[in-house]
Amino acid sequence: MRRLYHLFFVFLFLTGAVHATSLMQQLEEERIKLVEETSPGVATIFTIKEVKVVNPFAGSPFGDFFGVPNVPEFKERQEGLGSGFIVKVDEKKKLVYLLTNNHVVENAQNIKVQFKNDIVLDAKVIGTDKMSDVAVIAVPFKEGIQEYAKKHMLKLGDSDRLKPGMTVIAIGNPLGLTGTVTMGIISALDREMPGHPGEGFIQTDAAINPGNSGGPLINLKGEVIGINTAIIMGAQGLGFAVPINQAKWVMDQILKYGKVKRSKIGVIIQPLTPELAKHFGVKKGVLVAQVMKGGPAEKAGIKSGDIIIAVNDKPVSKVSQLQKYIMRNPPGTKVKITVIRNGEKKDIYVVTTSWEGEDVSPASMQEMEAKYGLIVKDITPELVERYRIPKVPYGVFVLGVKYGSVAEEAGIRSGDVILTINRKPVRSAKDFWKEIKKAEKKGEDSVLLFVQRGSSKIFTVMPIVKSEK
Repeated sequence: MRRLYHLFFVFLFLTGAVHATSLMQQLEEERIKLVEETSPGVATIFTIKEVKVVNPFAGSPFGDFFGVPNVPEFKERQEGLGSGFIVKVDEKKKLVYLLTNNHVVENAQNIKVQFKNDIVLDAKVIGTDKMSDVAVIAVPFKEGIQEYAKKHMLKLGDSDRLKPGMTVIAIGNPLGLTGTVTMGIISALDREMPGHPGEGFIQTDAAINPGNSGGPLINLKGEVIGINTAIIMGAQGLGFAVPINQAKWVMDQILKYGKVKRSKIGVIIQPLTPELAKHFGVKKGVLVAQVMKGGPAEKAGIKSGDIIIAVNDKPVSKVSQLQKYIMRNPPGTKVKITVIRNGEKKDIYVVTTSWEGEDVSPASMQEMEAKYGLIVKDITPELVERYRIPKVPYGVFVLGVKYGSVAEEAGIRSGDVILTINRKPVRSAKDFWKEIKKAEKKGEDSVLLFVQRGSSKIFTVMPIVKSEK
C-alpha cells in the first residue's frame, strides 16, 4: 500500500511538471507573437545636429596642434540616434505620423527614419513639446510606406489604468542595436522629474539605454502605454516613460494647433507633508504657498495657506495631479477649485490663463544672453549627468557668465541653478528670458533671483539693462 501511495504522488508530480512546462511554453509563444506583431511598428530615427562647442584652446597655441580653430566657440556636427513608432496615417495630407521624444529630434537639421522593412525616408518635425518631452514627426507617402504603416500602426492604450507590477516590454534601438526587446514590470507611477511639471512619468525596470528614447513601452495586450524617455545614469533598473495618455493629449494639441496650449492659475504650490497636514487639520491636498499678484487665482479669491483638495471634483493629493488637472485645459477655461480654508470647504471658480504668456524667439534669447552676459539652459538628464546638477523641482542651469557682465556683477556663477525670478518658478530658459523682458517693459530696475549653489540657496538681485534711446 505504501509503495502504491508513493507511485501515485510521483505520478502527480510528473503530471504537474508537464503541465507547468506546457504553460511556460504557451506563455513564451504568446510573448514571441506579441513582439512579432508590434516590432514592425517601431522605427529607428537618425538625426544630424549642429551644436556650439566652447573652445578650451581659444587664445592659446594648442588649438593649432589639435586642429581646432582659434575662436571662442565653434559649431560641430553631431549625429544622434533614437526610436519612434507609427501612430497615424493621414490619407488627405499623405503623411505617416510617428511619436518620439522631443530630445531625440530637437534642433536637428536632418532627420531620417528607417523602418523595419529597410525603407529609409526623410522626416519633418510636425511639432514638439519640451515639457512632456514628446514630439510628432512625419514621413511622406513614398516607396509604399503608407501600406506598411497601415498594417503596422501601433494601438495606443490607456495609461490611467496602469498599476505597479504589470508586465511591460520596451522596444527600441539602444546603443545602435536595432530592434532590441527588453521586458520588465512597472515599478512605480507618477514619478516627478525636474523640468517636467504635471507629467507623472512611468518608472520601469525593463532595460532602457541611450537609443531607446522615443520607443514604445508596451503592455501584454500589445498596446503602447508609454514612450521610453529617460534613465538615471549609473543606476540599474531605473527607466522612465511618458504616459501614453499624456502623449496622446500632446499629439492632439500639436495636430490641431501646431503647438501645445496649457493653462495656469498663478499660484506657487508645495506638497502637503504630514507635519503641515497636521498643522492645517487636513489629510490630503496641495498647499498654496503664494498667490501671484494680478493672476487668475488672486482675482478669484484663492489665498496663501489654502489647501487645494480637488479640481472640477477630481481629488488632488499630489502637486503633479494639480498641475496636470490645470494645465490640460485650454486657456480661458473656468475650473472649479475646491479648497480648505480655516477648516472650511470652499468652491472657487477660476478662469485660467495661458501657461506660455509672451513668446521669446531663439534670436531674441541670443540677444538677451549677450546683453546680460548670461547663458542659461533647460535642465536635461544629459546636463544633470555632465555637471552633477543637484535634484531640483524646477529651475534653469547657468552654463556661462561673461566676465564684467551684469550677471557677474550680480554674483551669478557658472554651475548655479536659478530657481525663481521675482519669486516665480523658472521652468525653462525661455521662461527665464520672458520674465526679464517683462521686467524691461515695466521699467523695473532689477529682478530678484533665488539661486541654488551646490547644497546652498541664496537670493541675489540682478539689475535690468536699460535700452538705449
